[in-house]
Amino acid sequence: MTTMRVARILATAALSSLAIGAGATTAHAGGTSQPTFTVSPSPAPPGSSVTLSLNGGCQASTVTASSGAFTGSVTLTRGTTTGIYRGTTTIRGDARAGSHSVNITCPNGSPSTFTFRVGTTPSGGTTGGLGGSITDMDAPKIATGAALVTLAAAGTTLVLRRRAKN
Repeated sequence: MTTMRVARILATAALSSLAIGAGATTAHAGGTSQPTFTVSPSPAPPGSSVTLSLNGGCQASTVTASSGAFTGSVTLTRGTTTGIYRGTTTIRGDARAGSHSVNITCPNGSPSTFTFRVGTTPSGGTTGGLGGSITDMDAPKIATGAALVTLAAAGTTLVLRRRAKN
């Protein structure tokens, strides 16, 4: 790679980073950012463990999240990044599929309500392979398959030996 090409790539990356950073600063400085709440995985099936994350909207060290779909209320703790709170909880085994509300309570702020989705409980195992779609395997088909595999192995061996001699 030539020096000129490397310089162009680095200049493009620097300008792109600067433009993205300026846009993020402008959006935040405008004071229009609202708290965001996420549940992962989403949708989560009943009985599963989920991670709750709240970004913004509070200045305390902990936040409480509660929902009728949770096994109990959850304390979200602030991480190393200011304004981001995380916690883990379990979706009740009898929670219905669909949208549920989550109430967020901040000790020194106003409460917020968000929604998240509970999925359906998976039933049965994962289907893989042919799954019984071939029912009439007989000796001639098995012999033909074995012959094709043997022919492929012999061809591979022949090609590798010729390459080794050269």
